[in-house]
Parts: sequence; structure tokens; C-alpha cells
Amino acid sequence: MFFTRFDPMTDQEVFEKLDAQRKPADACCKCLAGKSFSAKLEGEFAPAQLDYEFLDAENLSFTENGVRYEAPYAAATLGQVTLFSHLVPGTTRGWHGILDWETKAITMFETWFGVTVPVGGDLMGKREPDHYRDVPREIQRHYHFGWADFGNEKPEKLHTTTNRLEGRGLHWNFSTGYELLTFFPSVICSTLVELGPKMGGITVTNPSDFLKINDRYFIYTRSEVEFSGKFWIEVVDFAKLNAIGMAFGFEKDNSFTYAFHTATLEITGDIAHMENIFSEGDKEPPMARLVGRHGGRYAYRPLDYDVPMPHDEALACARKAQSIYESDSGIMASRNNLPFSEFLAGKQFKIKLDCETYAAAPWNGDQSIVYEYDVLTAEKLRWRVSGGEWQEEEYRCFEPAPDIYFFAHMCTGDPDFANLTHACDFSNGLTTTIRAQIGNWHSEWEAGSKVNFGTLEYGDIVPPFARRHHFTTDLVGKAYAWCYGSHMSSIHVYSSPESYSWTIFQDNNSGGATWSSPCYYIKLREDAYLLQWVEENCNGIQTVVVLNPRLLHDAGFSYGVNHGGLIHHVTGAVARDLGTFDIKGYF
Repeated sequence: MFFTRFDPMTDQEVFEKLDAQRKPADACCKCLAGKSFSAKLEGEFAPAQLDYEFLDAENLSFTENGVRYEAPYAAATLGQVTLFSHLVPGTTRGWHGILDWETKAITMFETWFGVTVPVGGDLMGKREPDHYRDVPREIQRHYHFGWADFGNEKPEKLHTTTNRLEGRGLHWNFSTGYELLTFFPSVICSTLVELGPKMGGITVTNPSDFLKINDRYFIYTRSEVEFSGKFWIEVVDFAKLNAIGMAFGFEKDNSFTYAFHTATLEITGDIAHMENIFSEGDKEPPMARLVGRHGGRYAYRPLDYDVPMPHDEALACARKAQSIYESDSGIMASRNNLPFSEFLAGKQFKIKLDCETYAAAPWNGDQSIVYEYDVLTAEKLRWRVSGGEWQEEEYRCFEPAPDIYFFAHMCTGDPDFANLTHACDFSNGLTTTIRAQIGNWHSEWEAGSKVNFGTLEYGDIVPPFARRHHFTTDLVGKAYAWCYGSHMSSIHVYSSPESYSWTIFQDNNSGGATWSSPCYYIKLREDAYLLQWVEENCNGIQTVVVLNPRLLHDAGFSYGVNHGGLIHHVTGAVARDLGTFDIKGYF
């Protein structure tokens, strides 16, 4: 997430670029030409008057709250539904309508550019921001339900919010050549993986709207909050698996896009969602706390909550305060973790690591890294690396699958506050080690890590000569619901070979706040998979877990530094298998 830095632009730049293109490209539907109607819109922020006269196939006249305008417009039709769009002359505001000709129900999206963002506060509003910043390029939106009055009565049913699309995965082929996968684990967010070269297969999260026209036609939007700021509207026909849509906003190079498109779709899967079977998501707001806000939508801005630190400041924070296996107050705290294992207590063993993660011949002779362990108790151990000095650390150990012992500890005295996590299989002698430290390839303060595979030297264990634990795509497409305790539950969707998304449940069990992160997956055995991720460009914390798909449980460790200090905690959750998206073939 958030690897590209976008120019916020200025209000004047935004206006000038919109003013140079006030008509959407790539649409030529003439179905509205010569027609007139009044958009009767409902809700707190709906305009009292929005009357339309479509002069021809390219120009319209509209009256908004007593003020009359003329503007160019464009439209596209999908079956019984027409999408049309225009801007308000002299402004950066716009109106974008979706009209069902059969019922005359209509949804109007009002858009405007610019948002002011608090910096240095926190997500829950408990800490006052240090200052505010403006992002003129980012589009805001508000949708209004209503009907088109051609002289007809109000239809029996208007468009509504919906959870009918929750859990769905789609593959999109756009008429523009754009190709992507989308996932809907939430009713307020969607995630996507671009299949072209732009993002390299990394999962990205966007705030979204999911609206129901009827059982066949739906409206899906996404807003590139904290990215380009661009807004996408899609009208989808699930009977024929095609769509019309519009992209509206600025590209990475600050060029302006305002264009219609078409797309063909494939359904990649439908995972379970957890609301009551009688709920269709049309009776409650998608996120209750957004009610009463014009343009209110979920927006996660982690770089404004966890303001990046230079390396020396991060190390100073780590020295100032350390919480090592002390806290259960974190969002992924250990209220549902597996019991700690005492198996290692009293044992001495060596972990021999291949120096090269991707070595063709795993054994590297005298060049291998060797960690030696003398485990004193169930919580204390001595260790050294490659014949160095012994030192004592506190540790914790889990047995997430039979004979696999998963333990972690800090490396006291390391200048970057390094941390070691080992997965040791005492049934076959294979090991995986993750060495993490403060700072990674793009950040001076977030956790960074390196993986090495190797073998265990203990007793009469004879490890395989060439076979090792290895990176895997076995989990790609899988989705699980995880319960960390009564305080916290979430959905994981493993949406690409190098990334995944996490969605927090709302009180009604619908999917809510979502983020995405790069990650990697390692296969230890058929019953044990290691998953590592760092909340990059976010809080910078690394979490490493071993997932047992037979037990539907995981166990692991979180590590990193934030403005409050260094943390190293345990975590664990019980899972429900929600299903699988058939997506491996796209990679």
C-alpha cells in the first residue's frame, strides 16, 4: 500500500485541468436526447431541485436549486440502465446519474474535489492532530437515492445499499486494455489486484459503495483515497457478466481522466459472509458512524496517523519504552492464542541456515549461518550465532502443528533491535528463520526482514539432503475469518502470491474497515503454513504466524516500533474457512 507518492496539486491546477475537458470521452448513447425529467432525490443532503432537459445527445440544461446551467454530457446504456455524467459549469463539482428506465428509480452521485486531512492524530480520535493538510486532487462523493419524474408516480422501490455483493470476487477485462481482479470482503471497501505491470500484483484497498438496482443490476464504486484520488463508477449486469463505467480523476502524472468504458467479467468465487441470513444490507447504513456527514465514507490514512520517523528517532523510541510479552491490549492481542509449549525447555540444539534464500543447492558448507540454543526454561533461553558470545533472552514457544515448534525472541544489544523467529520441525529437521529489524527497503522505521531456510541439528534427527521449507502459492485465493477474542475479529483474503487484505467485522457481522499489505507465504508442511506481513506505510509492525488449516487456528508474534516504543507480543486466533477464489491462473 501507499508506495507511490502523489502530488496533492492545487485548487487552481485541479480547476484548470477539469475546465479543459468538461465532457466525458468514449460514450455516445443518444437515449436521453430530447427527454426531460426532474430528479426527485431523498436524504439529508439532497438538493431541493435538480431538473434536467437533454437538448441533444451531447448537451443538456439543468436547474439546481433555482440556478440554471448548460453543460456538455455523455451517457452509456447497459440493458435497462443508463449512466450519464456532467460537470457543473464554473466549478469542479459534478453529477453522475444511474437511471433504471423500467422503474424510473435513479441514483445520483454528487462529486467535488478536495479534502482536508488531520495529521498526527489517531484512528479513533483519542489523540488531537498536530496539524492539517489539504489534498485538492482527491474526489469526494455523496450518493442520493430517488426517482426520475417524467410525470410518473414515485416507484414502489428505490435503489438501496446492499450486502448482496459481499464476498464476491471478479475478474475484469476493460475495453481500455486494463485488467484486474476485485474482491468484496466488506460492505464499505473493496480490494483489487492489477494484473498489468502497474502495481506488480500487490493488493490495494479502496473505499467503495455497493448499491442494488434490482436482483440483476448493481452499482459498484471505488475511490482511490490516499492514492491518485480518482473515482470509478461501475454498473454491472450479473446476468450477462458485463459492465459500463466511468473513471474520473487524476493519474500519477497529474493528467486528467474523464472517460467511459465497458468491461466483461468473470466471477472468481463467492466466499461466505457472516450477517444474519435475513439481512440484505438495505436497512442499515454501511457504516453507522458515517451517517450525518455530507460525503461521509470510510478512509484509512495511515501515514497521517503513524507519521513516519527517521531511523534515529525510531531507535530512540525503541530505547525509551519496550513491551516484551507484556501487553494484551493490541488489536491482535493474545486473548485466543494457543497454549505456550514447554517442549524446548532443557534442550540444546543448532539451527543451520542456508545463506542464500533461493539457493539451487541448499547446502553451502562452512558459509551457513548457525544459531545455537541452550533453552533454560519455558520462557528463558541462551543463544549465540556462529560461535559468538552467549546471551540470555526471554522467549515464547507454540506448537501450531505436531512437532513444529515456533518460537521468537529479541536480540538484546543489536543496534537495530533485531528479532528472531524460528519454525523448527522436530519430525523432519527442517527449519525456517525470519530475522527482522527496525528499517526496511523503503522505510527507516518500519520492520524489515530476511528469510533463510535450513535444518535442525538435534539428537538423531537426519534432515533431508536437498528438500527445504519453501515459498508457496497454496493459500492464494483462500479466505478465512479470524477471531482473536470477543474484542476483535477479521477476514483474511489471500488475494495474490505477494499480498493479502484484512477486513475488520462491524457489529452486525458485515465486513467493515479494510487494508492491504505485501506479505509472503511459506509452506512448512501440509498442515502448517507460515504467513509474514508488515503493515507497510502504516504502523510498520511485522506479524508472523503459523496457520494450521486442519485445526483452523494460528499462532504467532508481532514485532516493531511506533511512537510509543518497541513491542514484541504474541498473537493467535481461531478461524472459519470462508471459501476460495479461483484466481491462481491469473498469476
